[in-house]
Parts: sequence; structure tokens; C-alpha cells
Amino acid sequence: MTTSQDFNRLHKQLAHMINFEVAIEKRLEVLTKEVAEHPEATALFTGFLALSRKHRTALETRFKTLTGGEPLSYELAAFPTISGLQAEADYPVTSALQQVYTLFNQAIFGYSVLHPLATRFMDSIFSDEEGTSYYLTREHTQNYVQAIQHLSRLIHDVVLWELDNEGYKCQCICPSCSVGICLCSMAGRTFLSQVWEEAGPIFDDEGIYVQQPKQKSAAVEAGLQRGDVILAADGQVINRWQDFQGVLRNAESGDEIQLRVLRDLDKSQEFVLIRP
Repeated sequence: MTTSQDFNRLHKQLAHMINFEVAIEKRLEVLTKEVAEHPEATALFTGFLALSRKHRTALETRFKTLTGGEPLSYELAAFPTISGLQAEADYPVTSALQQVYTLFNQAIFGYSVLHPLATRFMDSIFSDEEGTSYYLTREHTQNYVQAIQHLSRLIHDVVLWELDNEGYKCQCICPSCSVGICLCSMAGRTFLSQVWEEAGPIFDDEGIYVQQPKQKSAAVEAGLQRGDVILAADGQVINRWQDFQGVLRNAESGDEIQLRVLRDLDKSQEFVLIRP
């Protein structure tokens, strides 16, 4: 049974993400000054700062709504210095881009934790269309994924810009470089793009993976258990979770839904789920 205390899991993660957005703001305020010599990086960071402030405001509003105005303490996270650069002093703008890239990835991870909490503790699209933790999680994650794409498009140009400023000329002997036109940045972006595409989508599952079924639920009565994979329902192949939701919506209370289920990587078995 869900108690009011259980909702603290959701509230705590919301508070954590608010604090995280504040920390991102503070770091961006510093880093924006450090990239001041590169106009495009400066414009990008200025936009990121406005975006993080917008995220924080929306999260604060939701936190107050869910907790009835409970006070929120700000505890800024201390981010360790992590660098893959041989010498940050040689690449100041590149280093700033890397720090922001790392922070945004950490934020995406945090929102990925918040997402299932919002669903489990009734702060999702099933309670309201906009403004819920679920809605904010999707919006903010999308924003940071797009921000990381912008950084990924810029990084190769920034490295070459810093090298040019230090007087390091291109030593490549490709046909283009032989006529004085450097394609090193474009080649890098192409390679990075291909790697992401070849890795494939995050979600490539087939069927519905069954988590621990609720006690005394129709799933338990049907004999389903954690680890089962629902491959088909009423003869319809289930490739996406939306497919399964559609079958359930079309069924009336008391209807029997024939399930084809894979268990323990063995051959599929048949189960009957009765719609409540």
C-alpha cells in the first residue's frame, strides 16, 4: 500500500534536481566568462543559462504544488573536476565545453531517475497533461539532449580554433588540405554522428517486460511474474508499450485477453488476463 510518506521519494528527487539546476546555473555563470573570446560558445552558454533557470523555476513551482509550500533548502552539489584533456590550460574553451557537457549528461541521468518516480507516485500524464514532474522530466531531458547535440557540433571547431590561435597549422595531407581547405572539423562531426547512429536507439526491446506485478492484481491472477515478456495480446504482436495500452483500452471489464508470454528465455507460453 502506498502511504503519504512514500511520496517523499518523489519530493526528494524533485528537490535534488532543483539543487542540480541551481548548481548548473552557478557553473555556467563562471564558464560563460571563460569562453568570452569565442562568440559562438558565448552565445550557446548564455542560452544554456537561461534554459537552466527556466528548468529550475518550473521544478520549484511543481515542488511547492506537491508539498503544499514546504520550504526547500539549497545544497549545491560539488562537482569534481573531470577532464580528458592533456592540459586544460592549452584548451580553455574546450575545457569549458567539456564541463557543461558532463553536467548536462548528469542532469539527464537525474531526470531519468525522476521519470519512473513521477509515474509510480501519480504525478504523470494520468493526473494532468502539463506541469507534472513527468511532463517536466520529458521536457527538460529533451532540452539537455538537444544542448548536448549543440555542444557536439561545436567541439571540433573549437579545438581547431584554439590550435589556430596558438599558431599550430594543419599538417594533414588529404586532397582538401593540399589546396588549403581544412576538413578536420567536418570529418570529426561526421565520425561522431555515425558512431551515435550505429549504436542504435536506447529503446529497442520487443514486447513488454513485466516488472513485479501488483499484489492481488489481474496480472497475478493470470500467473504473470517478474521477468516475463509479453510478446502478443489477443493475437496482436506487441512491440511497444503503447501497443499493449491500446489492447487494454479496447477491452471491456471482464473480457479475457489472450497473452503470449516468453519466460526464462524458453519457448512462449499462453496466459489469460481478465480485464478488471
